[in-house]
Amino acid sequence: MSLTLQESFDSFLLHLQNNNDDTHDSMAQHERIFQLLTEYLIYYSDLFQAEEMETPTNPQDWEESLENFIDQLMQGDQDQAPSLDGLPFERIDGEYLRDFIAWHLLRDPSVDSLMVQHAAETLLAWLDYATTRHWQDKNTLQLWQDTIQDALPDAKRAAMAAHLLLHHIRLGGGISPRLRGKRFETFKEGHARVAQATESELWLTFDNAPKAMIGPVLLPKTILQQLRIGDVIDIELGKREGVWTIVDIGPVYPAVVYVAAEEMALQDKLI
Repeated sequence: MSLTLQESFDSFLLHLQNNNDDTHDSMAQHERIFQLLTEYLIYYSDLFQAEEMETPTNPQDWEESLENFIDQLMQGDQDQAPSLDGLPFERIDGEYLRDFIAWHLLRDPSVDSLMVQHAAETLLAWLDYATTRHWQDKNTLQLWQDTIQDALPDAKRAAMAAHLLLHHIRLGGGISPRLRGKRFETFKEGHARVAQATESELWLTFDNAPKAMIGPVLLPKTILQQLRIGDVIDIELGKREGVWTIVDIGPVYPAVVYVAAEEMALQDKLI
C-alpha cells in the first residue's frame, strides 16, 4: 500500500519534534497548519467528491448510516477529527496547495499575512522532507514548491488588503457627514472583482454584468496599493446620492485562485 497523506504529515511532524529545536508554540503552529490543510482537502476540495458519487447508496441504506453516525456522536464513540488516512500521497498536486494558501486560509478573518507566510514555510519544509524520503518524483515535488512560492506574495497581499479594508470600515469608511443617516438607494453584495483602481478610487464589477463598473469607491492609497486588477472581494456596497460606499467587507482573494464573481441585490437600509 502506498504512503497516505496523513502518514506523511505525521512523519514530518515527528521528524520536527525529534530533530529541531522548535518550541511548543512553534510545533502547535505546524500542527494547526496541517489540521487546516486536512479540513480544506476533505471538505472543500474535489478529492473525495468523485469517490462519494461512485458509491451507490439507496435512500434506506443512507438513512440507516446517518442514524448510526448520529448514535455514535451522541455516545461519544465517533472520532470527529478529520483524517486523510485513506488518501494516497500522490493524489494531491500543487494546485490544491496553491488554493489552500491563496483561498482557504484567506477565508478565516483571523488569518493575517504572517500566518500565510508561516503556512507556506511549513508546507515547503514538508515537501523538502518528502524529497529526502523519496515519496514522490523530485521534479514533481519541486513543481509543487514552485506553485506555493508563486502564490505566496499574492496571498499575503490579499490578507493585508482585507485587514486594511476591515479597519477602514470600522473607522467609518470615510463616509461624508452629509451622507450619514440618509437612506441608501440601492445595494450590491457578493463577490466583486477589482476592475480598475487609481491612487484614490476603486471600481468593481460582478461577473453577471462585467461591463457595468461600480464606482468610484473612495479609498486610502495604502489600501489601494494592496489591490490588483482581478482580485475578488467579499463586499457589500451601498449607493446614496450617487456615491458608492462600502457597507461591509469580507475576505480578499487574489485573481490567481478565483473564477466566478456574483452579485445579489438587497433591501433598503440605513447606516
